[in-house]
Amino acid sequence: MTDGAEQSKRRKRRLVWAVLFALFVLLLLWLLSFCSTQEREHTLHPFAGVPTLSLGDVVVTGFSGTIGPVDSNLLTGGKAPVDQTFIDTNGPSVRVFDPRHPGFVWNGSYWAPPHRHEIPARAVGQVFGIAIDDRAFPNVYVAATSVFGLSIATPDADKDFNPERTTRGSSEAVWAPGQMGSSGGSGSIWKVDGKSGQIARFADIELDGRPTGPASLGTLAFDNVHRQLFVSDLSTGMIHRLSLGGKDLGTFDHGVKGRPVQGLSRIAHDHRARTGITDAEFDTEVPASWGFTPAERRVWGLAVRDGRLYYSVALGQVSAKDEHGKAATDTGQIWSVALNKRGDFTSDIRLEITLPEGSADAPVSDIEFTKDGQMVLAQRAVIGMDYAYKPLTSAGVAHVYRYWPETPNDPATPSAWYQAPERLSVGFQSGNQTSAGGVALGYGYNSDGELVFEDCEDAIYLTGDNLRDFRKVEEGFEPEGPLMLNGLQISPSGPARGFNAPPLISYFVNYADSMQSTDESGRVGDVAVYRLDCKVASCVAGTGGGVTTLNREKPIVILPPPPVGPPCVGVGCVPVVPPCVGLDCVSVEDDCIGPDCVEVDTDCIIGVDCPTDEPEQCMKVEGEAVCDPEEGGWVYKLFTTDYAGIGLDTMTAQSTTTGVSVSNGPNITVVPPPGVVTLSGTTPGQTVTIDVCGYNAGAKATGEPYDCCRQTLTIQVPNGICEQIDDDGGPL
Repeated sequence: MTDGAEQSKRRKRRLVWAVLFALFVLLLLWLLSFCSTQEREHTLHPFAGVPTLSLGDVVVTGFSGTIGPVDSNLLTGGKAPVDQTFIDTNGPSVRVFDPRHPGFVWNGSYWAPPHRHEIPARAVGQVFGIAIDDRAFPNVYVAATSVFGLSIATPDADKDFNPERTTRGSSEAVWAPGQMGSSGGSGSIWKVDGKSGQIARFADIELDGRPTGPASLGTLAFDNVHRQLFVSDLSTGMIHRLSLGGKDLGTFDHGVKGRPVQGLSRIAHDHRARTGITDAEFDTEVPASWGFTPAERRVWGLAVRDGRLYYSVALGQVSAKDEHGKAATDTGQIWSVALNKRGDFTSDIRLEITLPEGSADAPVSDIEFTKDGQMVLAQRAVIGMDYAYKPLTSAGVAHVYRYWPETPNDPATPSAWYQAPERLSVGFQSGNQTSAGGVALGYGYNSDGELVFEDCEDAIYLTGDNLRDFRKVEEGFEPEGPLMLNGLQISPSGPARGFNAPPLISYFVNYADSMQSTDESGRVGDVAVYRLDCKVASCVAGTGGGVTTLNREKPIVILPPPPVGPPCVGVGCVPVVPPCVGLDCVSVEDDCIGPDCVEVDTDCIIGVDCPTDEPEQCMKVEGEAVCDPEEGGWVYKLFTTDYAGIGLDTMTAQSTTTGVSVSNGPNITVVPPPGVVTLSGTTPGQTVTIDVCGYNAGAKATGEPYDCCRQTLTIQVPNGICEQIDDDGGPL
């Protein structure tokens, strides 16, 4: 072989190796890119591919926690450990709890329910307000907040691979990691897709083209009639109306439009007062520098009821003198504005409630309505901040109130509400007034400690601080679990103060396992429960008694019958015991509250398992029809009661109505609830019949004979066209 041929052969080998090496590098780069993409998707979508909620699930927001230096001996430049303590970006900003199986009665004990899902701070930042829509697979919305404090940083100056913590605004200041989420800001609202679990930025709140300030957002409310969201802005005082596509549909300004209704002066938003983290006046330890709108126009809590948007205002109007000749200040208030057929704000605005004294120190951050119109208000102590992330709010000043509507409305009074509220007990210390600002109604429990889907407001879910401090609780009360607990209290919704004070009839849930210190107060936020519009009344009744021996094995309390209609107040009221409404009523355990109480002779335990006739059917199916364009039209969300005990978790569903079909059938999973039946071919107002047969999927899979409980389900299609509009209110 000649030298030229040998050289040519070597060149070819080198070329082959070069090509192979290049291909290897390209493959390696592609793998790195793919892994990076997968990690990014995992980071932003921590439970992608898994339906977000099951019926009864409890969604709670809270501070994600902190993470400090691994070794304080390695700190340089005179830094203290707190200088290298940052928000834990992997800590939970949102937790979805599965509340179905405590396994013991609500007796004041600690309970650690499973965390069905968690959303870390790296995805959404710190959030407070929660809303759940009514899609077949409901979406969850959470809003950016400053209630857990604000953290900012400047670029890494000492080359230790960490940003520099700072408290003062400057041109170099940015939000600290975990404060505002992935590429989010102080006006960001995040959406968790109900079907896929994907997390995306839903909207960024602006006013006149300018982003909202560091004070950030208040809370969210879903309007199921007009299919829209409302959000309150603590920076501007505006309430924004949003389509389900994230489009801003308009604003309501209480300071300009609401106050004059009561003859109060207009207080407009002042853009010049706006501050940002790049301003020298901004200080993370001085909330007054965060750009909160004046308290007289600052709205927070929101709720929609009977075509009106109810909202809380931090402060009413400063009065010249009170009855004793001293300067007096009106406290917080609840107002409402009517919505028109399109869901837009109208000029029908009214003052509903003036809150008790002291409420200016704890604004109402959440509003909830019962089915019969009672209004429940949760306060949250004013925002605070500490460089070391110590207590974020004041303790023992925040209440949960329940107001009753006047029935019938007394035209001689300026409001449609009895102005003297009941006060619900939250926690065992500080006068049972340790609310953290969240309230929701949800399903209750039987005496076996199992969630029962009989009434969607059997229980009340409250967020609170230091809930299990037993210093003022009667001797002999020794339920299990940690004492310093900041999280969730689940109690019967019927009894108010006087029946459950202190709240011995409760479950207590820690938001985060590490929250066991009084230094961690203020770290829990809002709460929401996924529920359907169930119709069956709960059973909370008995012949009297009071609290009995507390343990985890036995039902623990027998209570008087619940109120029937509003409590009796005013002249001409037939005396009942107790004869008053408000904070000073004396509880008489053996008697009934309300003018129409009916004596109950059975010893019924509080809960939903009071004695009833044995059902003849092998299962019960209940639910509601909702419009869901994503699913193609009307869907029927349902849950089942397995009377036959066959382990019912699946059902077949087939339409027997001509022209109507079940497009996602025939086999539909119903456990965990809800099951979803998607209907096609329906007409508005139509009555549809569906043959269903419930069975256990595992039993069917064996190939052996299995039990199937058959029933005919009648569904009333709402009298409306589901497919006519998209999420932004336009034609499809």
